[in-house]
Amino acid sequence: MKPFLPGPTMLLFAMLASVVMLRADDRRAARAPATAALDRFDTARIVHVASTPRLLTTPTNGAITPPMATSAWSQADPFAPVYLVSSRETYQGIRGVARNAVARRDSTGQPLVISETRADALAAISHYVHASEGRCGGYFAFPSRVQAEAFVAADRSMQAMKASLLAAYTLDNQATVARWLPQVQEQRLYDTINHLSSYRNRYYASAYGRTSAEWIHAHWQSLAAGRSDVSTELFTACSNCSTQPSVILTITGWDLPHEVVVLGAHLDSINANTRTDPNQIAPGADDDASGIATLTETLRIALSEGWQPRRTVKFMGYAAEEVGLRGSNAIAQSFRTSGVNVVSVLQVDMTNYKAGAVTDMKLISDYSNADLQNFFITLFDAYLAPMGLTRSSVACGYACSDHASWTNAGYPAAMMFEAGSPSGSFPYIHTTSDTLATMGESAQHSVKFAQFALAYLAETAKTAPHKVTGGPAPVSQVR
Repeated sequence: MKPFLPGPTMLLFAMLASVVMLRADDRRAARAPATAALDRFDTARIVHVASTPRLLTTPTNGAITPPMATSAWSQADPFAPVYLVSSRETYQGIRGVARNAVARRDSTGQPLVISETRADALAAISHYVHASEGRCGGYFAFPSRVQAEAFVAADRSMQAMKASLLAAYTLDNQATVARWLPQVQEQRLYDTINHLSSYRNRYYASAYGRTSAEWIHAHWQSLAAGRSDVSTELFTACSNCSTQPSVILTITGWDLPHEVVVLGAHLDSINANTRTDPNQIAPGADDDASGIATLTETLRIALSEGWQPRRTVKFMGYAAEEVGLRGSNAIAQSFRTSGVNVVSVLQVDMTNYKAGAVTDMKLISDYSNADLQNFFITLFDAYLAPMGLTRSSVACGYACSDHASWTNAGYPAAMMFEAGSPSGSFPYIHTTSDTLATMGESAQHSVKFAQFALAYLAETAKTAPHKVTGGPAPVSQVR
């Protein structure tokens, strides 16, 4: 084969093309996210301009602060701007990948920061929060600064945290709880976790994220087939949840239908190492397939005997929690706007990991309603402590899970969390190793959370003085 030897014209064309490509590469490099290492941050100082304090970043180490895109919100655009509401402490850790920050406070006086970043930096930010702050979440995310500012301005956290619960929240439904607790089956919990973690991922902006949500919807619907008082829906009124819907199943209350009890868990997953790749491998077995499994088993047992609550109950699988509590915030804000009377919210986010000499459950002690926390303690001591289970408490930090969305909206919410280990939380969160295999191929620790959720359900929603005929169809098979 004769070698190809370019002539003078071709050489000139090649040189011109190279110059153009180099300039394009320079532009892309200037826009590239500084997410490779979150320990290379710009320093920051707080100054006050008139009555509005602003955080101004001043680079001192030569690192490039990525410019923010100005295009409209796009789930597929890695350069799309995202506006974060975080604690001041979290902002100090992520300021290398965030800019244009302004200092704010919520209704409790908590110092907050609204900052701007890019869509492709969110996974790295979430990883930083987990690795450096020892928790999940850490921020709310919005497609515009106007929405972020409105969110903070309308904050009702103080109201939610201090509000008194209904006097009817007493332990007087022991007969229902006693029937339910022995019915929890570890194998069913395992099967649900196994199925959800078999998806390549449940990332909010991937096809798998929508398909897995649709499976949850169909599975919950199968548990309620034949019940005219039970409805299911895919909640899509979330402007920044991409194509992933939240799932809501509603059991209408018998005589107190306008008082609403919520049980929630998030249905998405993420791999912090592959950022925004829609084909990332993110099994999310513990975070939070275990929470969805806990709700599913709670729902199965409650519906299996024709149980009907006095209050309306809503089981919720939230979309897009891993990228700023988006699904739960959209629902909570929608409920507040519509005047829905949510009287209590239970959040279950990670329920299946325990290693070493630690308590069985941890009550999240911050950003939740004080009376509801005490009620959780009463429930645990009455129903789970006699089984030999133990509890403790831990502070979770700002926006660590979906209960924070309800707190911000002014609703009483609280969360029970898994035990972890003496050295901290589940070590494989947001990685390819968040699997049942790293939890001993067992769902035994989720059993106790399903039992707690059942006790919560029975003692908050109460039991109507009759059963519903028809009953559920056979449980859909996990495939």
